[in-house]
Amino acid sequence: MPFVPPPRLRRRALALLPLGLAGCAAGVGPHQLDLDQMGYADALGEGLKRQMLLNMVRLRYADVPTFLSVSQLIAGYQVQATGQLGLNAYPNAAPGNYATVGGTVQYTNRPTFTFTPVTGQRFAQSYLRPLAPAELLSLAQSGAPVDLLFRLGVQSVNGLPNGATQDGRAQEASGGFLALMHALRAIQAAGAVSLRFERGKDGARVFLRLGDDRGPAGEAARQVRRLLGLPPGMSEPEVIYGRSPRGRGQVAVLTRSVLQVLYELGGQIEVSAGDVARGETRPNDPGERLLRIRQGDRAPADAYAAVTYRGRAFWIEAGDYASKGVFTFVHVLQVLAESGQGQPTPIVTIPAQ
Repeated sequence: MPFVPPPRLRRRALALLPLGLAGCAAGVGPHQLDLDQMGYADALGEGLKRQMLLNMVRLRYADVPTFLSVSQLIAGYQVQATGQLGLNAYPNAAPGNYATVGGTVQYTNRPTFTFTPVTGQRFAQSYLRPLAPAELLSLAQSGAPVDLLFRLGVQSVNGLPNGATQDGRAQEASGGFLALMHALRAIQAAGAVSLRFERGKDGARVFLRLGDDRGPAGEAARQVRRLLGLPPGMSEPEVIYGRSPRGRGQVAVLTRSVLQVLYELGGQIEVSAGDVARGETRPNDPGERLLRIRQGDRAPADAYAAVTYRGRAFWIEAGDYASKGVFTFVHVLQVLAESGQGQPTPIVTIPAQ
């Protein structure tokens, strides 16, 4: 005699099926939130690296840089679950066909991205405005290498010129500037570099604390004073923006804009002789390179950042730690320049329906 499921067993099957489908649907939300947060964060970071690298390459070839910011990310997904259960009672049911169970789960994902071109006043303020000296020094106080920050973002300090590109030719940093960077790095390593802010009727004033001559970096502090022409024993010179100091006991820092930083680093890209012969770019300049960007037919699969420009690949190698560090700090300077404009940060909105 064929087996007929008892009423209690049938009721359990009917109750468990929708619960199982509902549990499946409910688990999608938290799981997908974690995937979206990490996935979009990674994709946004990679996009920012590629855009900055591409702008360096474009400037190397006298092309127009483009800046496109992601103003909003919306990842909306929808989960629908349905289920059905049927019972065929004896004696009408065929043997082995007493019950039927079915169900469907439908998942829909509709991501939406909003891009905003950086133009007009926002472009001028973010990329053409020179960085404030206090911004660079604040980063140094937070632990960023002071010599690297100055090599990237400064044109000169009290008239001591940094390396720069003039009239299409690279000019090396002066010996005094390099010696100043070495001494400042020694003071920073001893934990003696800090800032003091003073508010007055003419605005905020910034003072650089160098430590005294008896500290662990006393010799480096004395060298900084000699190179900058500061009075002996002065431990807190005032930092101002400009090419030369306006008074005794001041440090004049002539900073670069973000566009200048990208242009200077783009000038260090090694280009092919064919590109130079065709007049697409200027010849390679000998000398020290803060950032090494390779060029070839195809970038390595594990490149730290890679872009394609005019059929050629440009990339930073994953094993080039020094170049990656420089590239990262350029990104920090770019974010610092943009943050002063009151622009909102990208928003990730994930509605669950």
